Amino acid sequence: MRDGIVAAALCAMLLLAGLARAQAPTPGSPAANGASGPARGALSSASAAVSGRAAAPAPAATGSLRLDPVAAELVQRAWQGFERGDPKPAMAALPALRGSPLEDWVAYWALAPRLQQATPTEYAAYAQDWPHTLPLRRLRAQWLAELGRRKDWNDFLQVYPSYDGDDAQLQCLAAEARFETTGRDTSARVLSLWDKAPSGGSGCNSAAQSLLAAGHIDQQALWRRMRGFFASGQTRTALEFTRWLMPADRALVREAADDPVRVALRAARRGVRAGTAAHRAAVLALLRMARDDPQQAMRLVDGGVRGLRPDERGQVAWLAARTASAQLLPDAAAMFRRARRIGPAWQPTAEDWQWCLRAALRASDWALVRRASANLLLADSDDSGATYWQAVALSRTGHARQAHQLWLRIARPWDYYGQLATEALGRDVRIPQGVPPAPDAAALRAQESRRGIREALMLYQAGAYAPAAWQWVDATRGADDEQLHAAAQLACSRQAWLLCISASDRMTGGVDWRQRYVMPFRQAVASASRDSGVGEAFIYGIMRQESRFTAGIRSWAGADGLMQLMPATARWVAGKIGLAGFQADAVTQVRTNVTLGSAYLGMLLRRFDGSQAMAAAGYNAGPGRPARWRGMQLPGSNALDGAIFTESIPIEQTRDYVKHVLANATVYAALLGDSAQSLESRLALANPEQISGVRQMP
Repeated sequence: MRDGIVAAALCAMLLLAGLARAQAPTPGSPAANGASGPARGALSSASAAVSGRAAAPAPAATGSLRLDPVAAELVQRAWQGFERGDPKPAMAALPALRGSPLEDWVAYWALAPRLQQATPTEYAAYAQDWPHTLPLRRLRAQWLAELGRRKDWNDFLQVYPSYDGDDAQLQCLAAEARFETTGRDTSARVLSLWDKAPSGGSGCNSAAQSLLAAGHIDQQALWRRMRGFFASGQTRTALEFTRWLMPADRALVREAADDPVRVALRAARRGVRAGTAAHRAAVLALLRMARDDPQQAMRLVDGGVRGLRPDERGQVAWLAARTASAQLLPDAAAMFRRARRIGPAWQPTAEDWQWCLRAALRASDWALVRRASANLLLADSDDSGATYWQAVALSRTGHARQAHQLWLRIARPWDYYGQLATEALGRDVRIPQGVPPAPDAAALRAQESRRGIREALMLYQAGAYAPAAWQWVDATRGADDEQLHAAAQLACSRQAWLLCISASDRMTGGVDWRQRYVMPFRQAVASASRDSGVGEAFIYGIMRQESRFTAGIRSWAGADGLMQLMPATARWVAGKIGLAGFQADAVTQVRTNVTLGSAYLGMLLRRFDGSQAMAAAGYNAGPGRPARWRGMQLPGSNALDGAIFTESIPIEQTRDYVKHVLANATVYAALLGDSAQSLESRLALANPEQISGVRQMP
């Protein structure tokens, strides 16, 4: 629940689908779960007897796509050990898996956890044994990072030419390696990468420190990076770089970090003289305040501190407005307008405009919505969210024809903004009749013959779901629609639903609804729906987002199964519904998991007066937060629109989660009922006074 999407397995696939992965820590309750890291403890039937936990049914794979049960159990144990940071299970399994199709993965799991102790010879041996494989590419990147940590630049430069990725931290380490081995000044390259990373990053910070020590990075560039650190909340990292400042300057930076109000108020009383350390420290203090007390920072930067440059005022003002928007402050939209006036020369980022859009929506400031969405479209003309809200703003400001044209551009039944645009055009959301013809036998055989496809299906069979997804994404990268369709069909036929959906989601020329929105476990879902009063479509919408129907999966936080239940939540719900004889191990059983997850979802729906938007948000972020978010609309404003509520959810992961769950549910309802559907009805909100019982829920 808490992080919603399962593990790094889903993260890999959702990145290809164009979805952002949440980086901020996701708050929640005992009811919430975590799933933004690699899945832990997922069990298949091959080892259920050994572990004592129930598991998902074994995929119905045949021939070269199937591991024998003993091999599957060894692979699973090796993966689980790797997830714990323990290479011993993989090392123990290797002798029995020599010649196995998954030997490269098991050998990787045996070596990667002990890279800090590994020798170049061990890495070279792996690279020689398994060239051109995905595990080698992953190991190579990790090995380069380790060589950078060791400052072993000669070995680094021997390995780096084989690296084909674009990781900025490794690029910085490569620049540091060239500087340390040849003396060549690589500061321009390092600075261009360093400035783009909010936290700097371990590789770029290392390279910058080497170049600073040699005098190749000047004080102006260092102070600019200090501003970046303070703006992104990385004050501790900033303090690590004060060693290259003069002692007096060092003390000013520390004071700006420890007591920014004092520094800012002193600057307001005295003013600042351009180019001095006091001037630069005042900017740092104001940036710190913009994150902690945005309204006070805005007041100080708007004429309260004399001597600041326009770009400095603009940076502080926009950061303060962003913070106000993220905190759902009622004057956030006005603060963005103020920021534009204070710093017209400042160039806002796309993220700045996203937060501006959310604040403007909550304030019904349609002129500002138009400006924010227009700037987002300049950055990404295919941004369907910006297109939708630009059309809404045009419609609200008397430009109905232009709005109509924009909605037509994105209207489609299978995604959130497409569904909203369809309804804005006055149409019901309907699933088009017909699907692409099923892939023929030759297309299936072509996919089945590919090594990466076979390995992914075997990994999935063994319960190694995250590496299965990584391998699957790698194997299907660059595939056309016909190939993706066949790959999806192959995965679906093996009940590898996570992989099936991954391939089907990336088809662009048509939608095979049977693949993209599979509906396994129909009997369990129907039974849970009757018992809980929750519609089957909503259950499927949650389940598709939580686990991609991978019954045996476990998140890094310990949430289990199709509906990703934390142990405490499972016990609490079992007690509430009187599930006799419930044992913790039973939570991975399909029927038990769906029964408990649906019952909990039903409790949330009742608490939120039937609002699916708020129930989905509560399932993901804990039941207390949606009520607070719902109650923070502007004083005296009209009831908050459900789409605006969803757009302004301050936690990125929860915001995206609600959108996907409700869009999923709308499609499933149409597939199950063969009738027109409405996303807007699912977005309807409960009034604050109707919300009760928060203390009764986990």
